Amino acid sequence: MSAKKKGGVEHINYAIVAKAHTPMYLMHKWWARKPHNVVSEYIQHYTKEGDIVLDPFCGSGVTPIEAIKLGRKGIGIDLDPMATFITKMTAMPVDAQKISSAFEEIRANREKEISELYRTKCKKCGAASTIICTHWENSTPIKIYYVCSECGKMNKRPEDDDLRLVKKTEKLDVPFWYPERRLYYDGNGFLKKEKSESIPDLFTRRNMIALSMIFNEIGKVKDNKTKEFFRFAFTSMVHLASKLTPVRPTRPMSSFWAIQSYWVPPINMESNVWMLFDSSVNGKQGIVAGKEDSSSQIKYCKEARKFSDLNDGANIFINTQNALELTDVMPKNSVDYVFTDPPYGGAVQYFELSTLWSSWLKMNMDYKDEITINSNQSKDFEYYHKMLRASFKAIYQLLKPGKYMTVTFHSTDIRVWNSIIKAVAAVGFELEKIIYQPPARPSAKGLLQPYGSAVGDYYIRFRKPEKEVLETDKEIDLNTYEMEVVDAAQRIIGERSEPTIYQHILNGIMAELQGGRRVPVGAKNIEDVLKEHIGKEFEIIPVRNEDGKVVGKKWWLKGIDVSHFSQPTLSDRVERKVVEVLEHDVKISFDDILQAIFIEFKNALTPETEKIRDVLKEYAETSDGKWQLKPDLKFNLSESAHDKMIYMLASLGKEAGFDVWIGLNEQSHIYNNRKLASLVTNKNPIWRFIPSMGLERAKQIDVIWHDEGRVKFEFEVENTTAITEAVARGSNIPGINVRRIIVIPKEREGLLSRKVKDPLISENMSKNDWKFIFYQDLEQFFNKRPQRPSIGEFEKLFKLPKEAREKQNSLKIYV
Repeated sequence: MSAKKKGGVEHINYAIVAKAHTPMYLMHKWWARKPHNVVSEYIQHYTKEGDIVLDPFCGSGVTPIEAIKLGRKGIGIDLDPMATFITKMTAMPVDAQKISSAFEEIRANREKEISELYRTKCKKCGAASTIICTHWENSTPIKIYYVCSECGKMNKRPEDDDLRLVKKTEKLDVPFWYPERRLYYDGNGFLKKEKSESIPDLFTRRNMIALSMIFNEIGKVKDNKTKEFFRFAFTSMVHLASKLTPVRPTRPMSSFWAIQSYWVPPINMESNVWMLFDSSVNGKQGIVAGKEDSSSQIKYCKEARKFSDLNDGANIFINTQNALELTDVMPKNSVDYVFTDPPYGGAVQYFELSTLWSSWLKMNMDYKDEITINSNQSKDFEYYHKMLRASFKAIYQLLKPGKYMTVTFHSTDIRVWNSIIKAVAAVGFELEKIIYQPPARPSAKGLLQPYGSAVGDYYIRFRKPEKEVLETDKEIDLNTYEMEVVDAAQRIIGERSEPTIYQHILNGIMAELQGGRRVPVGAKNIEDVLKEHIGKEFEIIPVRNEDGKVVGKKWWLKGIDVSHFSQPTLSDRVERKVVEVLEHDVKISFDDILQAIFIEFKNALTPETEKIRDVLKEYAETSDGKWQLKPDLKFNLSESAHDKMIYMLASLGKEAGFDVWIGLNEQSHIYNNRKLASLVTNKNPIWRFIPSMGLERAKQIDVIWHDEGRVKFEFEVENTTAITEAVARGSNIPGINVRRIIVIPKEREGLLSRKVKDPLISENMSKNDWKFIFYQDLEQFFNKRPQRPSIGEFEKLFKLPKEAREKQNSLKIYV
């Protein structure tokens, strides 16, 4: 993979395709875990083997783990003991045989007893069966999913025996220790506690009984290292055994912790605890599969007890501590690269949420030093900014001069954005680049909202200068800031040359805020600034689905139509790039196609993954997980096919008695052993009624039939459905009597039908009454034409895309 080189370093200046996490990162839940392959790419670019890589807010440990996978030395620091526990368990090797033996011992001691808590009868055959899960509405069980040895998986409404079992278990004592921690600080409740008061409130009595039995058995495991891995497996599933899990209509037998709070859905799922525990050890995302994966990828792992051990054979140092005190455990100028994902204000209350797990492990949670915004901890924005700045000051001291730090960022709250940029810049770092990194699977619904928060992340590259420089905090006034936001949005829409979803505008503006510390205190969020300019510089255009229903909104420049821009729309450019990649490679993976697109189209121009996939489905087919151009398209997409259509149109025009013009770019092409320029009847026509400002663009139109400069027909030949540029060029020729035709392969008809529904394209095509001719129809007419072709017969070839034809026969009415 290529990147821009500066000062001997291969810089990453584009988004990287995010890949799905491997089993080692699926063992335990964590919030906002960064794509491991993206982190790995950054580490490879900014370090060499043996270098020290630090993440002072390590979370689940992706940075230090990817570092040791690459032969670097990784340091993972976090104040949350649950974060460092997950990091350690993910990285450290384990004896698979010991895991298997200990699990079988726990199974022998407890499975039968726990299964009695989840017994039921099959409604079909009456056989004893095991409950998989029970759906509860408030405090009442309403549906049971179970497995019968005879009938398989079934479901039913709770019967009398089931209700009696529930009542019986509610009267039982929990047999072993369980956490009773209240969801409170010293006096105030957790910000995210919702209506729950304590850990036991989050579980049914039946599940708490089962959990206490399993946790007690884990405590009996003799080998301490093996015991730690079972504690890890236990916490990986304990939230799934809680009431925090909503019922999903599409997956009624499995759930997840859906909301970053202790909210109990009104209809929630009570899952069989033994099945959850078994899966946490032996399932697809269990510790056995996860550790097999980590062992295959991490060739060497030796934990350091202190920093100096990294110079004595150890390669990973994991420590639970405050980022402000980094220099207490590490020497200054000792780190080669920092990759970190700091807290974004109070967007995620990590410590509060970790309490569900850490309370079972009896961990000491140092809430008072957490860097967050939390009114119930009396931590406001000023506290957050002060602590963040102090942390980056410590990080600055550890990083070697001339080395780099990448900070990932998700929030688009301009105050939080400002705080992070200012905190980093104020301690001496130089901001070099901001890159938008799209998510692996964005929400289609979320993308089409006219406003909203970030989808994906921003990766910000900082550099520690070789020599200390004095801070110069230049701050612009509020009016200038707002003008720059509006100007940036106009420029982004102009660069895309098409109506644009808010998310893409946001991506571009955030990436352009390179002088982030210049944004004034009290500045409005970008969304609020742009809203005030709707009806002035901008207008909102509805996005409709196949049925004409409005499903979203896009931003556009007020009073501007598509012909205003000289370049193709971004959608057309992306489509052409996809085709170019397919033509270049016989077979290519989706990730490789995606990466080619990301390298060329950055930040505000980075398209959604699904849009690229839609183009691929139109032009390519899959085989063995690779994409290749559909065989029947290879000629239609070639320059020869394009030139062939121009040759036919020019020949037909001459035979029909018109003067013929061929686009300047195509005149040098050769078809049928003949230079296309030879078909031009007048090399320097005096064009009539074409404005001088549009004349040069008009001369690029593929074929024009005219009468001494009076345009009668104009044709644009397109191999793909990238028609916007052609429509814009054709709009430079005025006149209601001009016939305007796009010539396109019939195979593109479906995609073309969808594309002409774009509001701005449809408006232009309606206004100028564009029609279409398919390659095959033109060729057939040409081959069977009489000596002097009839224009009336030729016009019978003109048509609309299939969807439009089925509804009406006029594009004007259709639009």
